[in-house]
Amino acid sequence: MSDIQAASFAELSTDRLYSILHLRVEVFVVEQECAYSEIDNLDAQATHYWVDDDAGIASYLRLLHEDDCYRIGRVVTRMDARSKGLSKRLMHHVMSITEGPWVLSAQSYLHDWYTDLGFLQTGPEFLEDGIPHIPMLREPNSRV
Repeated sequence: MSDIQAASFAELSTDRLYSILHLRVEVFVVEQECAYSEIDNLDAQATHYWVDDDAGIASYLRLLHEDDCYRIGRVVTRMDARSKGLSKRLMHHVMSITEGPWVLSAQSYLHDWYTDLGFLQTGPEFLEDGIPHIPMLREPNSRV
């Protein structure tokens, strides 16, 4: 397993960008059977974080700096790389190098996973592209 890597959109090679988009489509569109616009014009504003293994990108997330917070999104791990703590490692990394607060829209079934990372639900469940999600927030002083 490699170290965590990071790049702005401009720093991503064409091959790396293709690998990121392939992983996201493979999980969010194909595996979860959710036809939605994966390419949402936010990637160019994001910092991209990932961990590679021998098969390529094993886990990935993107981080967007908004007015008063950081938005974590597109947290994804390749099916054969799951249950190794890779997404948790990425989450801890981005929260250790940024000041927060951090916000995200979690798929509802992951509520407890994000709660274990110090996030709290901030509103009611909502449908995003036909999948139940919940808004969540973690303040910088949260203890896990």
